[in-house]
This record gives sequence, structure tokens and C-alpha cells, in this order.
Amino acid sequence: MAGNTVPFKTAEGQAELITRQRRVSQRHRTVLFLIDGKRSAADVCRMALLAGVPGCCFDELLSQGLIALPPPPPLPPLPPLPPLPPPLAAPVAAVPADIPADSGTLHVDLPLRGVDNLSAWPDSTLPPSRTLQPDSTLLPDLMPDDARAADPWPVSRDADIAADAVAEARELLMTAVRTQAPVAGSFTLLRLRRAGSRADLAALLGEVEARLNKPHRSLVAAQVLQRVRALLGGHIDSKFSTA
Repeated sequence: MAGNTVPFKTAEGQAELITRQRRVSQRHRTVLFLIDGKRSAADVCRMALLAGVPGCCFDELLSQGLIALPPPPPLPPLPPLPPLPPPLAAPVAAVPADIPADSGTLHVDLPLRGVDNLSAWPDSTLPPSRTLQPDSTLLPDLMPDDARAADPWPVSRDADIAADAVAEARELLMTAVRTQAPVAGSFTLLRLRRAGSRADLAALLGEVEARLNKPHRSLVAAQVLQRVRALLGGHIDSKFSTA
């Protein structure tokens, strides 16, 4: 409820004061009598409270359509937006006065030496082409037979094959120990992991055989050790024999 708004009685409210058709309470009629079209809503409610009428009676008369409030005044129009600034003109390059404005191409005459004046150029500092020796190239036909037949990478390939064999042998031994003796062979696994050459692995074969020396594991251990010896390229005596 707007305090400064002046309420007024509707046609139904005026008829209610005369006919009493709706049979509103005396408190509601008191509020209707106080509304004269001059007093504000705040003044009407204040006077009604002095007369012992609660403020809810004003709202109930509004909901019943016996009184009404004027519509709120329209909002003031928004100020117009400022005009947009004019677009900036593209800069125009200045053209010298001695060049026509409509000339699309600038022609410049450069002095050229005539054919007869070629001899006036200074001599080149490079020696004549016939004095330059070509790069020495050793043709395959001129190479010795042993040089052509030699493989430049035999050592590297052999080293790669040996490293692969050592890695496979180490993995086989570690898998066998880890599977057959996971607790007792913990230190053996550590030594196998540190072994980096054929000699290191060959020195640990006896220890691995001791870890795998079980009756029901003899055949499996013998097969693993036989494969490892084949990878290491050695024939080391073993207490196991393949069946």
C-alpha cells in the first residue's frame, strides 16, 4: 500500500454505504466513511487506528473491490542517447606535386651500361673456372674389393643381439625364481636384476638352481636353465638333466 496514494470509493463501495447489501462490518464501514477522495491511504489508516479499526480492513476493502487506488503515474521517459560520433575518414597519402595524381605507376630511368662497356667492370676475384679442382669422389669402381665388401655395422648388430639375449635370459631367470621361490629367492632376484652381462648371469646360475631344486620343479627348472644357457652361448654343467 502506497502511503501517499489517495484512495477512492468505487461504485460498489458507494452503493454499499446506501444499500448495505454485502453486510460488511462496522469497522469496514468506518474505513469507507473515512475515504473521501482527499485523504491519503496513510491518513485513512492512521485515523482508522485511532477509531479502533485494524489496518487489515483497508486491505480487505481493496480485495473486495469496494475501494481502489489510482494507477501509478507513468515513468518518465528515458533521456535520448547521445549521437554517435561521425566515422573517421581514411587517411589519404600525399602525392608530390610533380607527379600526376592519376599516375598508377612510377617509372624511374636508371643508367645502364652498354654492351661495349662490359670490359669496364672490374675483374672477378675468383680464379678461372678451369683452375678449380672438382671435389674428390671415390667411385665404387675405384674402391678396393675388401672395402666394398666390408659391412660397416657388424659390431653394432652383434652388440644388439648380445644385449637382447642377456635381457631375455635375465627375464627368464627372474620369472622362474619369482614363481617358484618368491620368498626364499628375494635376494637372488635382487642379484639378477643387477646383473648386466653374460658373465654376471652365468655366475648366478648355480644360485638359481639351488632355489629351484625341488622334486616337483626339476623338469621346469631344467627347461628354463637350458634355454638360458642357449641364450648365453655357454655350456655350464648343471645338476639338472632334461627328461
